Amino acid sequence: MSPMKCVGTKSLKCECCGAWKYNAPFYKWVSIMTDDFLGTICHKCCVRELFGTNYRNSKRYDEWLREIKKEWK
Repeated sequence: MSPMKCVGTKSLKCECCGAWKYNAPFYKWVSIMTDDFLGTICHKCCVRELFGTNYRNSKRYDEWLREIKKEWK
């Protein structure tokens, strides 16, 4: 089970970084350990939480991005 689920594009305040995002993709953030809902976060925070700050060197990031783009269409 993936800790992040796409909830679509919305205009909300990210619960992780606190920035307002308008018409941006948001994700449902779920704890890996307890399966508790942690909040709704923006795409930038989602990438940082899943892959760290050096995400561009991750092969899993490329695969994940392809899957997400399929969901958006």
